[in-house]
Amino acid sequence: MSSSKRYSILMVAGEVSGDMHAAGVIRALKSKSSKIKIYGMGGPQMAEAGMDVREDLTEQALIGFWEVVKHYPWIKKRFDQCVDWLKQEKPDLLFLVDYPGFNLRLAEKAFELGIPVCYYVAPQVWAWHKSRITQIRRVVQKLLVILPFEQEFFKKEKVPAVYVGHPLLEEMVFKKLPRAKAMKAYGVEGERFPLVSVMPGSRKGEIEKLWPLCVEAARLLRQQYPDAGFIVPQPAGLTWADYPGLNPDDSFFLVKAPAYDLRAVCDLAWVKSGTGTLETALLKTPMTVIYKVSALSGFLAKKFLTIPYVSLVNILAKKGLVTELLQEKATPEALARETVLILESAKARQTQLKGFEAIRKSLAHSSMASANAAHEILKMLGAKS
Repeated sequence: MSSSKRYSILMVAGEVSGDMHAAGVIRALKSKSSKIKIYGMGGPQMAEAGMDVREDLTEQALIGFWEVVKHYPWIKKRFDQCVDWLKQEKPDLLFLVDYPGFNLRLAEKAFELGIPVCYYVAPQVWAWHKSRITQIRRVVQKLLVILPFEQEFFKKEKVPAVYVGHPLLEEMVFKKLPRAKAMKAYGVEGERFPLVSVMPGSRKGEIEKLWPLCVEAARLLRQQYPDAGFIVPQPAGLTWADYPGLNPDDSFFLVKAPAYDLRAVCDLAWVKSGTGTLETALLKTPMTVIYKVSALSGFLAKKFLTIPYVSLVNILAKKGLVTELLQEKATPEALARETVLILESAKARQTQLKGFEAIRKSLAHSSMASANAAHEILKMLGAKS
């Protein structure tokens, strides 16, 4: 960066995936200049990348309408802190990552104060909450999108959007290991078939709803496959205590996330709808998608949802490539049944794998998403990289 001016960026990310994506952008910015001060709310990966993380928002990441209402005092306190920083420190830019319920309201405050807003990982208004488009158009100066169809969608809505590529393609760096070696590296004992990757989410609220489903489905599957093993990639900050109800003979292995090399050799995966589904597709592991929220949150989601699928994999495939077991359909019996289908039908597996390869190709970009995002930030600051 050639300019001698010092810049400050207030950055906010509120989920584990947002923490990871934002950390890449921070590293890219730091590599271009030491004259940018980055501070705000995020998580441990952003702190490690060099940001002054004043509050960890990833510790209390929330899902669903009712869950947010219950934690409103906690959320409001953090929000008010961010508004105070905007008013008192007057950053040159507010950089927001995903987390739309919180971040779009913060963008409103920045707009009122005349502080430019750059938003990374667009709110999924093409799926629901289309009413938010008017707000985004008004308060966001630049929207950095990570899905190939989003740039055209937002440009039609007169929102200044730039496709930067998907950050997962750069974040998912791992060594491909033979199955036995990968299992040994993580302490997974025995031959284990099938080996199932169990991903009930990174938030405690998600795990509380999906973990019992996974445990019961695993027990049903072991009636048919006694040697089945189940690995659980453990997000930072979670322990065995967050995965209760196991018996001594349940074959679950808790491993440190993201465990890409181990997940890549799994026979299939049970994945909570979200970024994990795209990770799993890029690892070429067949999957079934699961999701549960409170009855109220589920009712409201159905009311607002405008597309036929909820998982990122099916949205990108533009078809029901993988089975989605949502709300009342997410039963142990249904999950075990889908698992057996994938294990015993070569056609079912190949259909998914072929679709995953098409998704990977659709996400290909000329360069890294983080570097592209950093470049767009520097352009907004009036600096040159």
